[in-house]
Amino acid sequence: MLSRFTKFILVLAISSSAIFAQTTTVTLTMDVLGVSPRDVAKSTTDIYTFASTGLKNVGIGSIMYFKATITGQKFANPTWTITRRPSGSATAVAATKHIIDEYNQVVYLTPDKLGAYEVTVTDGSFTKTVTFNATKYLGYENTVVEGVDRKVNCNTCHSSVVTKWKTTGHATMFTRAMNGTPGLSGPADHYASYCVPCHTTGYDANPTAKNDGFDDLTFTYPTVLGPGGFDKLVTAFPAAMQRANIQCESCHGPAGSHVGATTDMRIQATYNADVCAYCHDSGTHHIFPEQWDASYHSGATSYPTGAGRESCVRCHTGAGFAQYSAGIPTTDPYFDVSYSPISCAGCHDPHSKTNVHQLRKVTAEIYNPNSATPTAPTYKAVTGAGMGTMCINCHQSRAEANASVAATSISSRFGPHYGPQGDILLSSNMLELGGVKLAVSNHLGAAVDACVRCHMYNLNALTGSVVNQWGGHSFSMSTFKKDASGNYLMGPDHRRIKDKDNMEACAQCHGSTFGTNFEDVKFYLNGSGDHDNNGKVEGLHQEVFGMVNKIMSELGKIPGSTFSPEYGQYDATGKFIAFPVPKATWTKTQLSAYWNAITAHNDKSGGIHNPKYIITGLKGAMKSLGLATAVEQETEVPSAYTLYQNYPNPFNPTTMIKFALPKSGHVKLTIYDALGQEVQTLVNDQLVAGTHNIEWTAKNMASGIYLYRIEAGNFVKVNKMLLVK
Repeated sequence: MLSRFTKFILVLAISSSAIFAQTTTVTLTMDVLGVSPRDVAKSTTDIYTFASTGLKNVGIGSIMYFKATITGQKFANPTWTITRRPSGSATAVAATKHIIDEYNQVVYLTPDKLGAYEVTVTDGSFTKTVTFNATKYLGYENTVVEGVDRKVNCNTCHSSVVTKWKTTGHATMFTRAMNGTPGLSGPADHYASYCVPCHTTGYDANPTAKNDGFDDLTFTYPTVLGPGGFDKLVTAFPAAMQRANIQCESCHGPAGSHVGATTDMRIQATYNADVCAYCHDSGTHHIFPEQWDASYHSGATSYPTGAGRESCVRCHTGAGFAQYSAGIPTTDPYFDVSYSPISCAGCHDPHSKTNVHQLRKVTAEIYNPNSATPTAPTYKAVTGAGMGTMCINCHQSRAEANASVAATSISSRFGPHYGPQGDILLSSNMLELGGVKLAVSNHLGAAVDACVRCHMYNLNALTGSVVNQWGGHSFSMSTFKKDASGNYLMGPDHRRIKDKDNMEACAQCHGSTFGTNFEDVKFYLNGSGDHDNNGKVEGLHQEVFGMVNKIMSELGKIPGSTFSPEYGQYDATGKFIAFPVPKATWTKTQLSAYWNAITAHNDKSGGIHNPKYIITGLKGAMKSLGLATAVEQETEVPSAYTLYQNYPNPFNPTTMIKFALPKSGHVKLTIYDALGQEVQTLVNDQLVAGTHNIEWTAKNMASGIYLYRIEAGNFVKVNKMLLVK
C-alpha cells in the first residue's frame, strides 16, 4: 500500500542522524511496491492505473511499481534503467514518476516477455538493483507448461501444504459461490460477477496482461447459481476452472517458470501485506489492509534483525512469529532472522484453518513466580483471554518481577521490557509493596476475547466510504493527526499526535458516561480519585503519569544516579523527564518500586487495561519509598435506589451487575431465564448503603436472554441481559 508507517521511521532516522551522529550514513534502497485497488481509485491522474501485488514474480504484461528511498541525504538526480531483460523484450521504465518527496520516488514498468529482468536505480555513487520474473499462470493441478506435460504440479512437491490449504475458505471460495452456497450467492445474497476477479487465480484487468490468468481464458458467468453449478463450469470451461478459487499462485505469483526452479524470483514467498491488499483492500467491505497501514504493526521493527537477534525477531517480524508459532526454536540453523513486516501472514496462516480465523497461535504462556526458587520462575498458561491470547504471546513481560529483583546482577535493561500489556490485563507480574494489596479490575473477564474486544472494535469503521483508522486491523484506540500530505504529525516523544479516541469501544460496556476522550476518564478507588496526591482529581491517564513521575523522581535522588535517554516520558509542555537507570547498589525496595513504575509506563494504556491493578501497584511503590499517597475518602452514599444495566452486555460468560442503595437493608438479587424460571440467587443478605458490583459467571448456561431482579426495601426492578457464546 502507498501509505506506510515506515515513512515515519525514515524521517525519525534522518532527524536522529542529524542530531546524534557526527557523520551521516547514506543508504539507497529499492523494492517492488504493491498498489491496492483502493490506492488506484484515489486518483485518475497519478501513475497508479492498475493494482499490483508487490511480488517480484508476476504475470507477463502485469504492471509493476518500484519505490526507491534514500536516507542520510536528499536525492540528487536518480536514474532508472533496465539492466537485464529477456531476448526480444522492449520493456522500459516509464518516464513519468511519482515524486513522493526528496527522499522517496516511485516508477513503473510492464514486463512484456517471459523471463528474468533487473531494474536499477542510480544516484551519484549509490546504486541498487532488483531482480524480478515474468511468466504465465498454470493452476495448482495443471501439469502442462508451454504445451509440454511436465508430470508435476504444486501438489507434487508441496503436498503437505496443499492438503492443509484445501481446507481453507480461499481454496473453495469460487466453487462455493457457483454452487449457490447460502451466504455467498442466491436471491438474498450479494455475490455477482464483480466478485470473480478476487476469487480466481491470475485475474488482471490490465489489458496488457496476457498470461493465462483466469481472465485470459474463455468463461461465461452463469445466469443461475445453484447446486452442481461448479461442476457444470468445469465441463464447459475446463481451462478457466483450472484457475478457479484463490490458489497458490494468487499469493506466490505465476508458476509457469517455477517447476522446482527458484532463481531469478521464479516463485516468491513473502509476508508483505501488499499481496493480501490486492483483494482485501478493494472497497467498503474490504478494508483490512487500509486499517493495517495505520497500525504500528506496519512500521519497521525497532530492533536490528540478524544473527543474535532471534529472540527479538520472533515478535518483531512476521516470519519470526510464524516460526515461533510453528514451534521452530531460535537455535534452529534455518531460523529466518531477516526482516519481514508484522503483516497479515504474520498473524494468520494462509495455508491452514486449524485455528479460528486461521490465527497462527491461540495459546500463550506468561511468567509465573516461583516462591521456592525466586530466581527460577516457571510459566503458566493464559486463560480467559479468548482470541486475544495470540496477542499476549508478544505483548508480555520478558522477565519475571521476583526473579529480576532477586538477581545478583542488575543491567540497564532491568524491567519487563517494552510490552507488558498482557501481564497487566491478567493482573500478573507487578509486586505487592508498601503494605498495599494489589487489586484487580474486571477488564479481562468483562472483555470477551480480551485485546480484540476493544482494540478491534470497529462498529464505526467506516464514515461513508472513508475508512476510519481505529479499531479493526489498525488495533488502535485512537485516530491521529496528519498534515496536508497525509503524513502523521509527531509529538516531542516521536509518537503520533492523537486526534480522536474511539470512545464507542468503551461504550460497549460503560455506556456514554466516560466523556469524549480517554483523558476525561476519572477513576476512583475507595472514594479517592487523586492517586498521585497532587491535590487534583485528574483523568486516570494523568494520575498514572503523575504517580510514575513521582516514583522515578524519588529514585533519581539516589546518590550516583544516572539517567536513561531511552526511558522517560514527556510532560504536557513537551519537556522530557528522563528515568533513572537501575543499579546493583539499589536496595530491593528501590528495585521493586522501579519495576512497578516502569511496568505501568511500558503498558502505555495509562491504567486503562487494569485500573485497580496499576493504581494499587503504583501506590504500593510510592508507600515503599516513603512518598505520601492520597487519603482514601468515604464513598459517597447514593441518593436513590438504582439497578444499572449489566456490563458487558452481551457477555460471555462473565458480567457485572451494579446497583446503588441509599440506605442499608436486606437485598435479594436473583437471575431468571427467559421463561421466568429462577437460575441463581446472587445476593440474599444485609448490605450497607453504597454502590455494589456483583459478578455473575454463566459458564454452564445456554446462550439467550436472562433477567436479573433486585428487591431492596420497597424497591423492585428487573433488567434484561444477553448471554452470547
